[in-house]
Amino acid sequence: MDAILDSFLSLGLIESIDGNDERYAKIEQAAQKLAEYYREERDQLIPAILCGLNPNVSLDELPINKAKELLQNEWKAFLTAYTDEPVNLYRSIILEACSQVSEEDNNAAIMWLTACDVFPLLRCGKEEKVLRSFLQSLGRTAEQNAIVGVPDLSFRKEETIKLDELPTPVFTKKGVDKDDLRERIGGAAGSQYINQDGQQVAGTNPNRYYPNQNPVPWAGDFAERMSEIIASEIEFIEDKSINKQMKSLGSLKKSVEKALNEQRLALQRQQNAFLDYQRQEQTRLNVLWWAEALYSTSQKESYRSHFPEIAAVLMPYDLLEEIQLPSPASVVFTLAEAVGKLPECSHDRNYSFYEILTEIRNKRSQLDPCWLETLTSRLDEKNSNIGGMVVRALVDENCDFNSLIEASFIPQDWRCSLPELSRAIFRQEQAYRLVAEV
Repeated sequence: MDAILDSFLSLGLIESIDGNDERYAKIEQAAQKLAEYYREERDQLIPAILCGLNPNVSLDELPINKAKELLQNEWKAFLTAYTDEPVNLYRSIILEACSQVSEEDNNAAIMWLTACDVFPLLRCGKEEKVLRSFLQSLGRTAEQNAIVGVPDLSFRKEETIKLDELPTPVFTKKGVDKDDLRERIGGAAGSQYINQDGQQVAGTNPNRYYPNQNPVPWAGDFAERMSEIIASEIEFIEDKSINKQMKSLGSLKKSVEKALNEQRLALQRQQNAFLDYQRQEQTRLNVLWWAEALYSTSQKESYRSHFPEIAAVLMPYDLLEEIQLPSPASVVFTLAEAVGKLPECSHDRNYSFYEILTEIRNKRSQLDPCWLETLTSRLDEKNSNIGGMVVRALVDENCDFNSLIEASFIPQDWRCSLPELSRAIFRQEQAYRLVAEV
């Protein structure tokens, strides 16, 4: 799809650009810097996508202030070009940054799960088509990442692994220093000897005796000197041979390591593919079993024993414990159908959101206190999403629902069925868990 910035610009939602490429480049740069920020702070994707989609977003929201700050870093005097705060400009920067990181990790799933149930409640103007298309692209990416294809069971014939050829030994014939040997051996035989030129010269480290005068001492000196000469030559040849062998072994080691690592990586890829597929199949089995049993593992009793509003809130949390994240879209619809099986939970029966929150607070004593305690960590007074308000109803007995709804983007008169509510809780809670995985 087209860049969000281009789409907002073509719709006339970004003013004071007037074809100025330099200004537009600064806005693009701010969006890129904001995308870098979201890569470092993935938990900010949740409030960011909500603020970016909301045409009535407050200027006090953190994502708006962050976008403004980064734009001001690139375009110092941008506010002089506007008579009012350019909210749509901030929104476009936020959404453009969200778009730039949407292909990474599970970011698309986080944003899609956060916003898909909220978007119909927002009163968008002429940008609605663009935003809907953007959300749908997030949903497609999230679904593609959540579904694991069936592993290919027809293994292709791999080439035979062959080690690299060992280098052909190159023997460099080292010329023996015959003069040196002659001098040393001559010295071992006597104090003087005749060299190759027929001259009588003194030997190196000469023998102190002559064989005709002192044969036994001469033999001792000769043996001592000759053993040193022979030993030094043998050691030289041995060192040279060992060095050649070590080079050959080093080459062989690299070849074996390369072959073994290729085999290891191939096996790991196959194992990971099968494990991912097995987990997905286990998720499907768990979901089907859960939907048929209608049994709450957290409360140790049937959902039918709970009030409808309580069951509709409890079920998405229980189901999230049965699956791997992110889940395919079919899971949340299975949840909605399971909720619809319960008394007074029909898809056709709508309730006031205010009344649902009130009933949840009044009847929460039916729930296990230890389970309610686990929700305390999810309590966030700044979270005005549907799931966040439900958590407030469960753990905060003093909250004012009228003020809470009025301060949010949820219409005061909003009505929904319990399956719809359960579906929204499931998606939004899943988004928070995906963020927490990092």
